[in-house]
Amino acid sequence: MTYGAPPSGQPRQNPSSGDENQWAPPQQRVPGTAGDPQGPSVGHPHGTAVPQYSAPQSTPAAPAVPHIPQQPAAPGTLRPPQPPGHTGQPYGTAPGYPPPGYPPMYPPPGDGRRQRRVVLSLVVVLLCALAFSVSAVVASNGHSAALGPAAIPSPTDGDDPQVRVDYLGARADAMLEEHSDALLADDEAGWLEIFDESLHDDMSQQFDGLRAMEVSQYEYQRQHDPVERDTDRFEMRLAASYCFGGTVGEECAASTIVFDTMWADDDDGYRIVEVSESDQVGPRPWEVDDIKAVSGEKVIVAAPARYADELERALPEAEAAAENADQYAVYGEVEKYIIFLAGDAEFSKWYGLEGANMDNVVGFAMPVPMLGENGQLQQGGSEVVMHVDRVRDDVEFTSTMRHELGHVATLHHSPEHVPLEEDWWMVEGVAEVIDHGPETPLDGYLRKSDVAAYIDEDLWNNDLVPAFSGDDALTGSAKYGIAMYSVYYLFQEYGKDKFMDLFERVARKGEDPDASAQAVYGMSYDALVTECTDFVAEVAG
Repeated sequence: MTYGAPPSGQPRQNPSSGDENQWAPPQQRVPGTAGDPQGPSVGHPHGTAVPQYSAPQSTPAAPAVPHIPQQPAAPGTLRPPQPPGHTGQPYGTAPGYPPPGYPPMYPPPGDGRRQRRVVLSLVVVLLCALAFSVSAVVASNGHSAALGPAAIPSPTDGDDPQVRVDYLGARADAMLEEHSDALLADDEAGWLEIFDESLHDDMSQQFDGLRAMEVSQYEYQRQHDPVERDTDRFEMRLAASYCFGGTVGEECAASTIVFDTMWADDDDGYRIVEVSESDQVGPRPWEVDDIKAVSGEKVIVAAPARYADELERALPEAEAAAENADQYAVYGEVEKYIIFLAGDAEFSKWYGLEGANMDNVVGFAMPVPMLGENGQLQQGGSEVVMHVDRVRDDVEFTSTMRHELGHVATLHHSPEHVPLEEDWWMVEGVAEVIDHGPETPLDGYLRKSDVAAYIDEDLWNNDLVPAFSGDDALTGSAKYGIAMYSVYYLFQEYGKDKFMDLFERVARKGEDPDASAQAVYGMSYDALVTECTDFVAEVAG
């Protein structure tokens, strides 16, 4: 669900494991290889603290929390219990980017006049952190677009039981296609037709929210055949892939929710009688709240109805932040930046964060999955959430937004989206640079005094992956400052293109850092890091 670091005591989410999950996290990159996907990552505080790194090890380090796989929901369990130790939030520093072994997030830096609030930029390497294992093979749709539900032949007495299963699945496929078509056609009655009347109020609210978000794609795939749970009751797990702000019928980079449904086949007809909240980085905001939205050329800004008055004020700031972030979307266009405004209630229930300590979080970018061609969830885009009640002023709102959209732009649909802990400085550093501006003089950088104090107090080990020595505001702020100075130096000394090449190889693809540094900069990774740390010591001294 974010990059950055969480507040102290931030709970951690367990990754999934097993051969079926391509995102099961190894703990350390193997030199000279492409690096396997790493476990969850966690947030970035904007003007906030930093995740702690584990010291490099010659053997894989144990996760900071027990490695407990999260299995797909058992058929019939509409609201599956979480596995032991599950906290509802990615482990690491907060929902977000840094992998296991990261410490809690700390307070923000000071600017010499006042202490900035903690702004948590939660960028979760979601697929590991939230166990996106979909073990069931997606059922093939046994219908053509021209075959309506009523035209599907019914099984007869004496047929093999599988015939009835196939019949129920084919009817569901056809009904779901008509259901999604109704949504895209703004036909609320058609959207509600598939649901039992007891669900109409909730599903009408969901319809309104999706329409407000300018939904342009909403396609279903069943994750398994119907499973009989009681007389005339059948469970089906569904994946729904959606896009916002595009043109209906055009290709788009879809995100996906996965949820369970219970269907009835009785005298009242074949229909959905129960719907769970999505459980893969879910629930999403429109599943559980009355969502209103406004849109611009590059962004959609949405909020629960109680914050609707904030939307028009936030839109121009979001548009400007998106325009800035687009300069760094060199790996692929972000079609629309999706931003939600929220308060305490939403922070405690959206994106699987229920039970997480979100008390000091001001904003985060949550990676959300997409459904691959093989029916498995894989890395997709990100959705940003801003806590409007905690943002002190327009300056802080703008700064936080610029940083978070920087994460969206640089990690959008990355091949693996699994930066390791030693890559954290690149991920957070570039987001800080995107906010600050790579050509903007460093004199006004708010973390400068904190970096200087951190060095003066002999807390730094002169590395870009330093061991944490405390959970205070100084430590947290200084780590982000060190990351920012390092990336700023590489931009200034060698240019943006070379850094973005290194970032692509190491942070997005997991390639060996030394081989990547040699290919991009013609020097070893250690030599590159030394140049960066020398610059940090010079500029902050």
